Amino acid sequence: MEIVSLGQRLISTIIDKVLIAIFFVIVAFMFCSGMPGAELGHFVSQLGVEYKKIESEKTIYEHNVEVNNWLKENGYSEMISTDQDYEHYKTMKDVYDKYVWMFVIVNVLYYLLCELSFKASFGKRLLKCKVKKSDGSEISNRDVFTRSGILVSLLLLAVALHMTMNINGYVTTILFFAILDFTVFTKQMSLVDKYSDTLVVKQKNR
Repeated sequence: MEIVSLGQRLISTIIDKVLIAIFFVIVAFMFCSGMPGAELGHFVSQLGVEYKKIESEKTIYEHNVEVNNWLKENGYSEMISTDQDYEHYKTMKDVYDKYVWMFVIVNVLYYLLCELSFKASFGKRLLKCKVKKSDGSEISNRDVFTRSGILVSLLLLAVALHMTMNINGYVTTILFFAILDFTVFTKQMSLVDKYSDTLVVKQKNR
């Protein structure tokens, strides 16, 4: 049993994160309210804002009016819908929180479904890697759910820190993946691997 190299692990992780981002956008379009992509745009626009500074009183409608007024004052055309029927009662924080939790769910489902089906995420499978028990045996569905449970716990911790320590979404995301994967650089295993007694290994050619 040969543990994957650091390079393989990092490339597979990048592939997985890109796929998760794509799935997140697809799900966001499926479950958005009003004009497709508008809510997602509001979410992305708030990622660089400290959590407690995200508007909890200003509605989406009011925000859109302000943006359009600024555009007109600066010689641009209106770009955002100010239709009163477009979920105008939702606040910026309502939308932001909705997509934070959606991102958590998409992450967990991606790894859970991939590992139940292939015993590896799609990125790992592309690079001919798979997840095994530390003793070299195949992982069971119970092991997969254990790994998912650990990931859920870490994601919930990240969300809690994001909301209580008043840091923005970009910093939270960077810190989360830095903490999750820092042991990959020293022990070639993430925290999920470590606490689920599993390893990412090279898949033997048959």
